[in-house]
Amino acid sequence: MPRLPEPRFRADCAIEVDGERIPARTGERVTSALLAAGRPLLSRSAKYHRPRGPFCLAGSCTACLVRVEGVPNVRACQTPCREGLPVETQNAIGGASRDLLGAIDLLAPRGIDHHHVATWNQLANRVAVGASRRLAGLGRLPDRIAEAWPPAAEERFEALVVGSGPAGLAAALALSLAGRRVLLAESDTVLGGRLRCRLGLADDPPLELADQAALAVERAGGEVARGATVVGLWPSGGEALAALPQPAPAPRLRLVRARRVVLAQGSWAQRPLFPSNDLPGIYAGRGLLLALAEDGVVAGERAVVLGEGAEAEAVRVRLAAAGMEVERVAGGALRARGGRRLAALDLADGRRLRCDTLAVVTPRMPAAELAREAGAALELDPGTGTFRVQPAEDGAVADGIYVAGEVAGPCSAAEAARAGRRAGEAAARG
Repeated sequence: MPRLPEPRFRADCAIEVDGERIPARTGERVTSALLAAGRPLLSRSAKYHRPRGPFCLAGSCTACLVRVEGVPNVRACQTPCREGLPVETQNAIGGASRDLLGAIDLLAPRGIDHHHVATWNQLANRVAVGASRRLAGLGRLPDRIAEAWPPAAEERFEALVVGSGPAGLAAALALSLAGRRVLLAESDTVLGGRLRCRLGLADDPPLELADQAALAVERAGGEVARGATVVGLWPSGGEALAALPQPAPAPRLRLVRARRVVLAQGSWAQRPLFPSNDLPGIYAGRGLLLALAEDGVVAGERAVVLGEGAEAEAVRVRLAAAGMEVERVAGGALRARGGRRLAALDLADGRRLRCDTLAVVTPRMPAAELAREAGAALELDPGTGTFRVQPAEDGAVADGIYVAGEVAGPCSAAEAARAGRRAGEAAARG
């Protein structure tokens, strides 16, 4: 059952993956089309050519890099499908599913110390190092030279909000209702963050909050920038300067100055720590629910949900409702089993669970990179083993810089929205 049996999820086009036509829906992500076709294998690891597949399904990791229209290292989970879109799997001879170099892993099951290969003389070592460099890498150079982007120009807004999850939406709404001209920057093309997963937890804000916030921003003279990733943030003379590459509709680099900034990028999914934790078939729980909610993709038949708490249980319920056999495991796992795809999970209690899908709902890493650039101090959270920002009550971490939501540690969507509102109101007061 690769897709939910609903008319809106029927394929209406096909993409070309390594020369094979894969049914797809126009506009859905390439990863969704591949998972619906039962093809989670996207590439091979750079050194041992082990199978690799998508993990986060949300643009925050590099597990789904493919070659698209002659351009290498494109995130498949951020690439929309259209008729005839050419996609190639990377770092493989003969395609990821039939990679001839996969024999390296079989011949060296305990690994290779490439720094000390063929060191009996200089010539042999140079040959071995040169060969290893040719066998590794992240794709060939592009087929064509990219067109130069126009020179960057500075823009001014009264406030910049980074991220459109519940915290960012609430902050942008509060600022706009206070009459501030806001730029709401979202790296994805769709607003909503984790609200798009439709977890169905108690007190979760409705997804309609995204439309409300976007309308308020535009009415106040601001802008919603979709597909714009803030890659740098520098406090400068009582303001902050942010750099935003925005590829569409026309590629450009935006330099935005704002007196107030609210950072609400949320968090990154982390792989669990056990051997073979990168097999195709292991996904972030929120990413699975996003593919299910928006593309109708059911990623397999038998799933294990790894994690504790309300969100892990919500993921179990949603996957079971989609027709999968699901078991939730609160304790640790010892090892993933499988070849080209996950086949089983060994547990600490001695059990081995057969499964083709693992939904990871373990603690996530706060996306605190920009906050750190702005001068915020990070602290280790012993409960989750991750570093987080420690803000003031109103979310302030530096002069004119505020954070809200999961950047400051684990919280529910309702708690994130309340923190976003407080940060937005504090930023509006200035």
